[in-house]
Amino acid sequence: MIPTISIETNSVANIDQKIFAVKKFLSENPEVELQDIYRWLYYGEFGYEEELSYFKGEKSKPQLIRILDEIKEETEKSQISPKIWEPMGLAQRFVMVFITPYSQAECPINRIVNLMERAPAFRGTRMHFKLDWAFLKDYIIRTSDKFSKQDFYGFEDRINFHQLPDVPFTKRFRELKPYNYRVIPRKLFFDFFPEFDNKEDILPTRPKDSLID
Repeated sequence: MIPTISIETNSVANIDQKIFAVKKFLSENPEVELQDIYRWLYYGEFGYEEELSYFKGEKSKPQLIRILDEIKEETEKSQISPKIWEPMGLAQRFVMVFITPYSQAECPINRIVNLMERAPAFRGTRMHFKLDWAFLKDYIIRTSDKFSKQDFYGFEDRINFHQLPDVPFTKRFRELKPYNYRVIPRKLFFDFFPEFDNKEDILPTRPKDSLID
């Protein structure tokens, strides 16, 4: 089993953690659409499959060269993410790493490529994804007037949800967040770069949360 945050699936702590993650994503992305929420959750559970499969073709650019080209392009445009990484989804398996600020922090690009290659071993399951989607859907319907139950049903029908398709972020979402990135295993990223682990994706614990306090 791939190590993740040590919280029991049905525990109150895990529910609170999921609510914290959803609220954080929605507050930081107020113009988000259901497709973007789905994509965010999908990334967090499964990572970025098509990136690896696409570059297996003989005529494709090597991943390292592609990343270097993207960094050069962003640097020339001064279009650089203010953050090095962002959390993805509710499973805490993967994070989105913005390659230009990562490079500017003098971190090796080869390491990103290596972590991408190791990502399949950290992928979650269809069942866990569906459970998290159901949790997310219920929470948003109950606490927000942005999306209704019918909005969710219509979206699920449109994308053929039972097949769990890998749909992209919307055009609007990409316009608001145009930075180049790679999605890599959270555990591996912080194993190699603990200095970046600011715990922003972890619900802060209060002293009274402990059973011994």
